[in-house]
Amino acid sequence: MLVDKEIDGVKIVLTSSSSEMSDYGNDPFKAFIAAFPSGIIPRKKLKNEFFINYDNPDGTAKFAQYGLRKVESLLLSRFSKEEVAVVHPDNLDKFVGKRTKVVGITTMDPMGLAYVSTTYSSIFGFGGESINSYEFKKVINHPSIKKYQPKIIVGGSGAWQIDEAGYIDKYGIDSIVLGEAEKNIVEIFEKAVKGEKLEKVIKCTRPEPSEIPLIVHPALYGVVEITRGCGRNCKFCSPTMRHKYSFPLDWIMKEVEVNIKQGADMIFTNTEDMFLYKSKENFIPNREEVVKLYSTIAKYPGVKYIQLSHASLAPVVYDPKLIEELTPILMEKTRWTPAYNKDYKNPFITVEVGIETGSVRLMEKYMRGKALPYDIKNWQEIVTQAIGIMNDYDWYPLATIMTGLPDETEADTIQTLELLDKLKDAKMFFTPILFIPLKDCMLSKERRVELKFLNELQWDFIATCWKNNINFWMPRVKRKVLFGSIFAYLAYYRWKHGPKMWNPVLKLSGLNETFIGRRIFKGCDYRYCSSERDGEFKPSLKQYEPTEKMPKRKRVKPKKSWRAHI
Repeated sequence: MLVDKEIDGVKIVLTSSSSEMSDYGNDPFKAFIAAFPSGIIPRKKLKNEFFINYDNPDGTAKFAQYGLRKVESLLLSRFSKEEVAVVHPDNLDKFVGKRTKVVGITTMDPMGLAYVSTTYSSIFGFGGESINSYEFKKVINHPSIKKYQPKIIVGGSGAWQIDEAGYIDKYGIDSIVLGEAEKNIVEIFEKAVKGEKLEKVIKCTRPEPSEIPLIVHPALYGVVEITRGCGRNCKFCSPTMRHKYSFPLDWIMKEVEVNIKQGADMIFTNTEDMFLYKSKENFIPNREEVVKLYSTIAKYPGVKYIQLSHASLAPVVYDPKLIEELTPILMEKTRWTPAYNKDYKNPFITVEVGIETGSVRLMEKYMRGKALPYDIKNWQEIVTQAIGIMNDYDWYPLATIMTGLPDETEADTIQTLELLDKLKDAKMFFTPILFIPLKDCMLSKERRVELKFLNELQWDFIATCWKNNINFWMPRVKRKVLFGSIFAYLAYYRWKHGPKMWNPVLKLSGLNETFIGRRIFKGCDYRYCSSERDGEFKPSLKQYEPTEKMPKRKRVKPKKSWRAHI
């Protein structure tokens, strides 16, 4: 579908921002850079090294977000292929013209209000708005859109941010689409094409599985959806509130085929929890089905890499053989090897997990379903056992862990620090974040956490996470961190965030805690301190009695014959 200037545009154009339309060289973890302030990375470097784009010969996008591909598939059931184009924002001037009726934009983080963006833009404290926010603004204000003024429809997981910020009219958006849109999206676009007035905010009706279409063109990272929803009912999260269902294997393999045959070499299994695939009652994992799923994907010709999205920790403790049987399948398809990055000592598998907090009280209050099929009172033991089992098989998880949950006390923060202390030698990556009240979660009315309200313990939590990351992932930069963090504090951060950052900065720098004076816990609950005099921190040794017997983890020596295939 070569678009000629004489054609003067395509009826429906689907796009997104450069930061969200890139595959970052097939490395989804590099995409986190888009959450940083836009002023700290030169635009040329972003475009040349991170915003990697691939076009088809006709100028359409070779790869696009999975959600955008779903919308495309649905629209093609009503409009012809000449009337719908999915394009990179750099090519909008070739596709938006006099005949363009609608531009549909998908977005994950248009205002920089997501967890990572809010946290790290705030911590840096300079450099302006997040890269995601900056790039979204460029799409909305694109000269072709301004010139021809088609209707603008914005959807995706971050669309709520625009409504929250009150920017719908300021950005000239005709309609914001919230929720799973498969049931409603065709009707919305039909109205827009006819020039009918749209509601400013449209809340979609949840679709039945039969209403979800297969993609017809490849997604970024070769994404395929294996489950939707979660059902654990964590109050800070929106996907967990949705009923969970698993897609049939033959359905999944049809999308694997679309991705691979049209140019992808990676398959990214999109899910809220990979261990919930066809799970049994009470969130008990179905090992046979999970192993069959990944084995089938791995055997498909042309699949070079398999990347995992999210997983929960309790299933790992419940059935360690799940990790044992998956490891040889996934290790042979891992991207994360010394050949890819010389800093990696050996091949490993990674997946994102949610620790969220070490406080059992907060877990019980806001996310008690996260421990099922175990009692939430065992949370710290579940976390340490699960990560220990993963590490035994060279799974190095990326863990989100937050501070600032509603009603969080110093005692809660100390319990999180205790858990971090137990995990200080674990092979993993910690992502400390601030609590954000997402629009469609149960805690949506709670106050957004700001750095100026963090106490010294919470700063210490952030510093501890990053100190552990540096020790494991970047030991060769320790000296740079030592001088860099102290210089940054003296030059800027003591004015930006105050003196309460000093001890955490010293911890991050790696200086001996004896030098720090170890006074960070002075004044906290004495149950967690060694004395009123020096405030020395001693992890609590309290053991929680499980309501259900948990297996004790034994250190295993797994077979590593799969490495012969790497």
